[in-house]
Amino acid sequence: MAAESSALDQIDLRILRELERGARISWRELGEAVHLSPTSAADRVRRLERDGVIEGYTVRVDPDALGRTVQAVVDVKLGPGDVEEFEARLAQRDEVTFAAYVTGTADYSINVACHGADGLDTFVRWLRSEAGVASTETKLLLRVVRP
Repeated sequence: MAAESSALDQIDLRILRELERGARISWRELGEAVHLSPTSAADRVRRLERDGVIEGYTVRVDPDALGRTVQAVVDVKLGPGDVEEFEARLAQRDEVTFAAYVTGTADYSINVACHGADGLDTFVRWLRSEAGVASTETKLLLRVVRP
C-alpha cells in the first residue's frame, strides 16, 4: 500500500521527479541532483519502493522502431456485454499501449500504436465487430508533447 503523499518530504518529491526523468540514473548522479550522498539517495529510493510509492520501473519503447508508425487514442462506448471479457480481450491486443475506464461520453479511452493506417483500421474494425463495442471515436496523435 502506498504511503500517504503528506508523508513525503521535498527531497522525496525531487527524487521522484529525477527518477521519472530517467530511472537508470546512478546513485551518485541522483544524490548530486537532490543534494544527498549516494548512500542517502539509495536509502531513500529503497524506502520509497518498500512503502509502495515507487511501484516499479518500465522501459519506453519508440513505436516507430517496431514499425508502429500510427498512434491514436480510440474512445469506446460499449454495447451490451461483459465488461470483464472486453477488458481481457483488450489486454491481449499488441496495439494497445494504454487503456482506461473513463467518465464522460466514452466508457474507455484506449491508446494504440499500429502498423500504419491499415493497422489502425484493422484494430477499429475488430473493436466494432468482435469486441462488443457500440461506437468509437478515433483521434490520431500528431506529436507527443509529454510521454
